[in-house]
Parts: sequence; C-alpha cells; structure tokens
Amino acid sequence: MTATLSPADIRTGSRAAGSAFTGTGAMVRLALRRDRIRLPLWVIAIAVLVPRFYSAASTVVAPTPEARAEAAQLIRGSFMRVLAGPVFGDGAVTSQQYFLAAYWVEFLLAAALMNILLITRHTRAEEQTGRAELIRAAVVGRHAQLTAALIVSLIGNAVLAVLVAAAAIGIGFPAASALLFGASLAAAGLVFAAVAAVTVQLTEHPRGAGGFAGVALVVAWLLRGVGAMQSLEGGPVFWLSPIGWSQQTRVLAGERWWPLALSALLAGLLFAGAYTLASRRDLGAAVVAPRPGRAGAPAWLRSPFTLALRLQQAAIGWWAAAFLAVGLTLGGMTGGMATTDLPIFPGADLGRAWISLMVFTGSLYTGVFAVLSVLRLRAEEVRGRVGPVLAGPTGRSAWLGSSLLVSALAVIALLTVYGAALGVGAAASTGDRGLVGEVIGASLLRIPEGLVLLAVPAALLGLAPRAAVGVGWAVLVYGGFVQVLGPYAGVPGWLQNTSVLSHLPWRPLGAFAPVATVVLTALAAALAILGLYGLRRRDLASG
Repeated sequence: MTATLSPADIRTGSRAAGSAFTGTGAMVRLALRRDRIRLPLWVIAIAVLVPRFYSAASTVVAPTPEARAEAAQLIRGSFMRVLAGPVFGDGAVTSQQYFLAAYWVEFLLAAALMNILLITRHTRAEEQTGRAELIRAAVVGRHAQLTAALIVSLIGNAVLAVLVAAAAIGIGFPAASALLFGASLAAAGLVFAAVAAVTVQLTEHPRGAGGFAGVALVVAWLLRGVGAMQSLEGGPVFWLSPIGWSQQTRVLAGERWWPLALSALLAGLLFAGAYTLASRRDLGAAVVAPRPGRAGAPAWLRSPFTLALRLQQAAIGWWAAAFLAVGLTLGGMTGGMATTDLPIFPGADLGRAWISLMVFTGSLYTGVFAVLSVLRLRAEEVRGRVGPVLAGPTGRSAWLGSSLLVSALAVIALLTVYGAALGVGAAASTGDRGLVGEVIGASLLRIPEGLVLLAVPAALLGLAPRAAVGVGWAVLVYGGFVQVLGPYAGVPGWLQNTSVLSHLPWRPLGAFAPVATVVLTALAAALAILGLYGLRRRDLASG
C-alpha cells in the first residue's frame, strides 16, 4: 500500500519540524523529571527557613518590644543597612517587621541562586556534556531547551511564592502581605533566571556562565547596599538593583505591588536578549569566543601541582576578592553591634560575640569553596578531560593529591584573607587595632573544619563518586543548620555533636580546643587518603 502527502501536509510538517520551539513540552517533562528531587529541596528549604528564621528573630535576637526597637534603631542608624536594607516606618516594630528587616535579603539571594543554578544546569551544562547535541539530533527546535528551562523556572518560582506565602501566614503575616512577600522572592528569582539565560550564551563553560550570573547577583547586592546607605528607605542607587525592587514592595509597611513590574519588565527584556543571542551562535559555541592558549608552556607548568594551581587560580582569585569585600563589610558592623544591648549572646560582649559569629560564617563560606573545588574534579572526570592527563606520566594519586593540596592551601589563604578583612573592618569601627591579629588568629583556627569539608567529597570521589555531590553538600548544609539554627529548632545536643562544624568553639568568644583541632585535622587526612586509595582501584567515568 502506498501513501502520498499532499502539499498542505508537507508544508505543515515542514513548519512543525522547523519550528525553533518544537519539542518544548517534552523538554519540560524531562527537566522536571531530572529535577524531581533537587528543585523541591530548594523550594521547601527556603520556605521552611521562614518560620525558623522568624523563631530566631522573635525569641533570641529581639524577643521584646524594647529589644525590637533597639534592633531596628541599630539597622536604621548604622552600617547594618548594607546587609539588611531599608527599614520602613518610624513607629513600633513588630516581630514580623523585624524578621523582614533582618532576613529578607537572605531569602532573595537564595531564590536568585536557585534560579541561576537551574538555568545553567539545563542549558549550558547540557551543551558541554554533549547531551544537548544528542537531543537536538531528534525533532527538537533550537530554542526548546532554553524555553523548557525558563518554564521550569517559572513553575519553581510560582511554587516557591505559594509556599513562602503559606509559611508567612503561619508566622502572623496578613494574607495580602504574605502573598506579596512570596511574590517578591519569585520576582527576584525570575530576574536572575533571565540573567543566567543571557550568560549561558556568552561562554562555553557552565562555571563561567554561572560565575557571570553570580557577579551580576553580587553587583545587585552591592547596589542595594549602597542605596540603603543613601537613605533610610533606599536612595536612588537602591532602585538600580532588582533585589532592591523586591524590597521596595514595602511588605508590612504600606504594601505596593508595582515595583514587581520592574522585575517583570527586566526579565522580559533579558529573555528576549537570550533568545536573540541563542539564534546567533552554534550549538556548543558561545558569543564570546575563548582565547587560544599559548603554543608553548614553561617547564614549571609540567607538574600536576602547577596544573591544578593554574586550573583553580581564577576561582581562588574571585573567592579571595569576595572574601575581602564581605569581611570588610561585616567587620565594619562590629562597632554598632558593640553599643547595643540585644540578648543574642547573654552575658557576653556583643561586639566580640558578633566577631565570633562572623568568623564562623567565614568558615561556612570556605566550606562552600572546598566542596566546589572537589566537585570540579568529578566534572572533569565525567567530561573526559582526566583521561588524557593520566595517559601521560602523571598517576592518579599525583593528579588527585595535587588538586587536593592546592584546594587545602586555598582554604588556608581564603580564611587568612577573610580574617584580615574582618579584623581590619572591626578595628576601624571600634578603634581597637589589636582586633586585627586576634581575628586573623580566630579565623585560622577554623582551618580543620574547611579541611574536613574538603576531604569528605574527596573520599567519596575515590570510593563512591556518584555520591560525592549529594553527600558533600549534605554534610555542609547539615553542619551549618545544626550549628546555627539547631538550638532554636529544638535539635538535641547529641545530634548537634554529629556536625563537623560543632566541635571548634567560636573564637574569640570561646577558648581554643586543641583536642578537637587535632582530631579534625587527622580526620581530614584519613579521608583524603581514602579518596586516593579508592581512585587507584576504580575505573574512570566514561562520560
């Protein structure tokens, strides 16, 4: 039996096959399936932190109207507005208003980061691994993957807005204010989803695309901070930041929805720009062509250590610059904190308690770098870049050991930079020059924590590489949650002791713990040795 197609059928089929959006629905289903665990975890974690942070703000930091008034006055009249943002109104401050003043920015940053990672994962990362080429070999249009990623982002942000609104209602927000609070997070998330949609067109590497989007997020945070310092309710520079637009909705202080229209407009323009750029480049290529390397290399670059150092030097430089800026900012708040009477650390010098908390915060940031530095090695293996290196005279132990050594030295260097910046900021705000050396020393005493957080995914890289990503992040997130929020969440003491981050005291408020320092350092060394042992006895990933 023979069948023929009419000219109309041919034209219809040609249009369907040639559409730039063909296959978008299937790509959405695929992306949702791949993110069936990761995306819900992000959304639920952000929503769950609303009542947790509110509990910390209302029962520990500012449990009474007098304490809330003093905390709000501290934000109004000091460098704290760089972190928190504007405080609207001059009257009595409710627990909900203080919660927003203290933590709104953190939720906005979390929503933005969730979207940056989501877009990068489903677009540029797919191109670099070659999966996008296989998908595009089927009847899938040029823009299907990007559109699917944006649709998944829309779905994730809509669910985030609803869950956060429900959580806000649970802590006493009026329904309209809770919905606006949730919508403000979703709007910021969409803007940075659009930013990432543009940056993935600019560079061939997912880390570069995520890095460019991260720089945009940092710039937005800095502009919001500068604008907050200009005026109590945000000066002209504040309006240059998408994060600032979300805060200018004035939740619980005369709500207004129209600033979110600015977020929608910018997101739309960036989405349009992303599609335009995607139409002008080849699959796997980028708008900004990578620079060709030199034809020859000096002899000192031939060792595994110098190769690892060269591969990480850019990341280390960016992290050091960020640590310098953040350390100076947080240290500059010490003087204002020292003059208050907030019951955060009962019976302690609040200025020194603030420094101790910020030193621990620097240890958490360093842990993020440590985990990322090891997961980069797993990505290099999966993408087939390790095989050519090991085909030469470099052995597996030399490759992994050199990379871990560079990461360990980077951990020490970053804690030094952060401690110095924090100490300088604290000394400048209090007039006590002796704080510089003391804070540097307190920061360096947390090196064992960073080494353990580095060694955990390193051990799994050798023994169970598929678990390295999930377990590496889980150890860090669990440790931070238990140490910071555990006492307020009712976590029992024995369970808090299971955290890697719970054994070193917060210096300079606490005393030096030599036994814990030695044990953690030995644990890090043992885990690193296990990773080296496991890598020598398993097959490399084939892609």
